[in-house]
Amino acid sequence: MPVISPYRRLSREWQGGCAALLLLTLRALACPYPAHAAEPLHITSAELFAVDGHGFSPPPYTLDTVALPGPWEPVALPHALPPQLVPPGDDTMGPQTVVTWYRTQLPPLASSPEPGYLYIPRWKTDGQIAVYGDGRLLYQSHANWLWNGSNHPLWIPLDETADAQPPQALVLRIERLRATGGAISSLWLGDEAAIGWRYRVRDALQIQLPLMTSAAFLAVGMFALAVWLRQRKAFPGASLYLLFFITSAVSWIRCLHYYAGQHRLPVSDDWFGWLTVNSLFWLVATAHFFLVRLHHLPLPWLNHLVITVTAATSVLTLPVFPGNWPNVTVLAPLAYILLLAMGATAFTCGLRNAWRAGSRDGMLLAGWSLLSLTFGVYDWLLQNNHVSVEGSFLGSYASVGAFFIFMYIMFRRYTGALDGVRQVNASLEEKLQAREAELTQSHIRLRDIEQRQTLSQERQRLMQDMHDGLGSSLVSALRVVEGGRLQEAEVAEVLKSCIDDLKLAIDSMEPIGADLLLLLATLRFRLGNRLESTGIALRWEISDLPALDWLDPRNALHILRILQEALANTLKHAQATEIRVTTSTADGFVTVTIADNGTGFSVAQAMHRGGKGLSNQLRRAQAIGGEVLLESSAAGTQLTLRLPVNRLNG
Repeated sequence: MPVISPYRRLSREWQGGCAALLLLTLRALACPYPAHAAEPLHITSAELFAVDGHGFSPPPYTLDTVALPGPWEPVALPHALPPQLVPPGDDTMGPQTVVTWYRTQLPPLASSPEPGYLYIPRWKTDGQIAVYGDGRLLYQSHANWLWNGSNHPLWIPLDETADAQPPQALVLRIERLRATGGAISSLWLGDEAAIGWRYRVRDALQIQLPLMTSAAFLAVGMFALAVWLRQRKAFPGASLYLLFFITSAVSWIRCLHYYAGQHRLPVSDDWFGWLTVNSLFWLVATAHFFLVRLHHLPLPWLNHLVITVTAATSVLTLPVFPGNWPNVTVLAPLAYILLLAMGATAFTCGLRNAWRAGSRDGMLLAGWSLLSLTFGVYDWLLQNNHVSVEGSFLGSYASVGAFFIFMYIMFRRYTGALDGVRQVNASLEEKLQAREAELTQSHIRLRDIEQRQTLSQERQRLMQDMHDGLGSSLVSALRVVEGGRLQEAEVAEVLKSCIDDLKLAIDSMEPIGADLLLLLATLRFRLGNRLESTGIALRWEISDLPALDWLDPRNALHILRILQEALANTLKHAQATEIRVTTSTADGFVTVTIADNGTGFSVAQAMHRGGKGLSNQLRRAQAIGGEVLLESSAAGTQLTLRLPVNRLNG
């Protein structure tokens, strides 16, 4: 069995619901009732009489329609109940109310295997309703007195119980406050196939659509709140997401009275009325500030006006004032007039500023908000029975439209932000590629410069070393030879020394990979035969040594010169028979020791006379961060070269 993702399942359910709603709407507009159904009964007249009273009372369980007093007055349906002036009187028994009775005789209903239903498109009043069929209670409202779910169309079964017969008479009992009006629409009777589609279409458009849209609006608003909480510090425009959440929450509160109320509310009528009336002010205020964020042309005086009017209305209509202070129901007409003036001013200015700023989103929102004010005017006319009671309140559709407009605006902002991020990323990528190309060229140039500098420095090093070593020896030998003071054997010795200097300079250029042992092996290879030819025994006692990362050709030549000078001094002056070369590692230093068993000399006198060889050794050791220690006695001479394993500077 294939697995369907939750997203696809939700998408299919939404598409199916929308398709069913569209088909039901088209069906309602295309034909009065389905062709296969029995013809419904449309009741457009009734008899009426009203009785004044005090307080609300529960409807009787059974009713003797013959015993009801009169006189009965014929009326046409739909019928409006005008508000009545309430004379001063004693309200200790409860508020002054009116019980209005509607009675209609039904013709014999055609027999049908399907149960029959009573469909009432609308009833509205501050009170309650009960419906009787042949004196039997068929339905009664169970909600609050004022916010009683009267926007819900009623669907009442007539004969679904066992042995039930279709009623011959219908009686409607509406108990309401005397100071407020009311209304009842025409009535429809028939089976589900005949009139069920009428009820479903009205319920879908009048209840379910606002309910689903309001819930979806609030859900998206919660997501926007999460975005604001996460990005409010990093993103300067994040306040728009907070306004979106506030708008969705206020719109949800405002739309509650359209689909809530069939059951008892968790708050009192006064508080629910306060929320319902004032949420419209809050909605206008949040829409205004959302507009300001879109066109970026704020008017300080208008902002102060919106805040002041909204705050003042919210405070003055609070159901907490004692005494005879009028409640929100009494103040609602005046509040709506004030709201109309404030909303028209705010949205007209918002439309003008959006036009000046070239904000299409702002113009769309401001235009819809102005249109929504006309919806509010129509709802006021409907509420006060100045238009047909069978119409629908348009305020819920204003919220539906606002939801889609806000979603469109936030979607455009979201996609615009993504496009902006893509453009920034593309720009950064181009700059990065350009910078990488520049760095590559710069690296190539620096590498060429470094190679040239290295070659130049190596050339200068070799020239300096050959000048100070080989060149100096050859010049000295040449002068002595020219003076005739050297024998052939001595000249040969001088030339051998010069050749050794040249070979050591060449050996220092070979890559040794920071390996001091390899460098010492090179020295032994170059000087070993010469030592053996003089009859001096060479003792090579070498141990493993750590790698010296700083051992480059320049430093290698310094080490070779220091050790060469020590060996040369032994050959020339020590009259030794043995030379021992040892290595060790301790305390972060590598030690190379050259010891002989010659006659020795006074180190202090040699330092005082400033011998050239010894001073060169000290200078070279200092140049590579090491040190030379010289000890000499009658038992022989020992030179110790200490080299650091790691050097702090190059």
